[in-house]
Amino acid sequence: MQLLSMAVEPIEFLRLIIGLDAPASILISLLFIALGMLSITKGGDLFTDSAVEIARLTRVPPVIIGATIVSMSTTFPELMVSVTSTFSGKGDLAVGNALGSCLCNIGLIIGSCALLNGFLARKRKTESGIPVSRFTIVGPGSFMLFSGVMVWLFSLFSTGDAITQNGVPAEFAIARWQAALLLCVLAAYILFTLRVALSSRHDFGEDQEKPPQVENVIIYYFKLVSAFFCGACLVILGSKLLVTNAVQVARYFEVSELLIGLTILAVGTSLPEYTISVLSIIKGHGALGTGNIIGANVLNITMVIATCALIQPLPIPKQTVLLDGPVVILLILAMLGLSWRRKQISPLSGLILLTMYVSYLLIATFWFGH
Repeated sequence: MQLLSMAVEPIEFLRLIIGLDAPASILISLLFIALGMLSITKGGDLFTDSAVEIARLTRVPPVIIGATIVSMSTTFPELMVSVTSTFSGKGDLAVGNALGSCLCNIGLIIGSCALLNGFLARKRKTESGIPVSRFTIVGPGSFMLFSGVMVWLFSLFSTGDAITQNGVPAEFAIARWQAALLLCVLAAYILFTLRVALSSRHDFGEDQEKPPQVENVIIYYFKLVSAFFCGACLVILGSKLLVTNAVQVARYFEVSELLIGLTILAVGTSLPEYTISVLSIIKGHGALGTGNIIGANVLNITMVIATCALIQPLPIPKQTVLLDGPVVILLILAMLGLSWRRKQISPLSGLILLTMYVSYLLIATFWFGH
């Protein structure tokens, strides 16, 4: 519930100063929701188009662009929220935020995007599945699986001298030395993607249009990079506006805090990734969206959790050890396994992933709902 209060504080503070009554407050929230959706849409267009153009000009496969600079941009807000939570003595929120995003990324985003791609493919008369190369599975996919298993095993067999919010020693935790190992995995992942990016320039994009003339190249690249970061900022800002005000509207209509947490906030933390992935599918660049999701998961597990655990040993909630961690690993295995044979995530595979995610939400609600 602390996460709920963190989500609504800025807008609530503004409303208290202005002195709006409840109906007027809801109208303002609906206006902010519309503004957030507009910001997400326009920002997502800028972000996706510029990322594809960067891949074309640098001759780096879109899946690598998605797994590196795109995923780093969309994961940065989660890093800031988790670090702030850790400094505030709420380290368990950092772990829950990171693993919850991984669950949402694979189950909800990949699942629904595979269904969307199947629907669009019938109209376009193209392949119904999202293409996933063997390289993606063996490379970034393996890093995603390995880091997920590491975090779960670390939390299962170490207390790490962590203290819970109640001031008692944590039953499960991630220690600083374990965080250092996770950062080593992150460094290996970055080096791996850089090496692939450099080696693939000889094979990818040779038939693409050449970069602009030399006299215009500096201005062109400046505009391209500016569009990339402006698009990222618009998506992040729009996500914040949408989630914050959706919580306000849900509370006004007396929706339970648990349901808000499992729906609006669960999706809200991954809304930038969702936006980029959906727009990538619509624009016919599914590899960019897949790379974004895999890269975001690697960064959530390594960069976010490791950075917070270096600040102070992280207490791990019992739900994370018994449910969240194993389900993250299971979803990763399902995603990689379902896409291995046909080198794509079919609509049926997407439905399976989505069903697994919904099942997880139901189990979490009835098992740990209190």
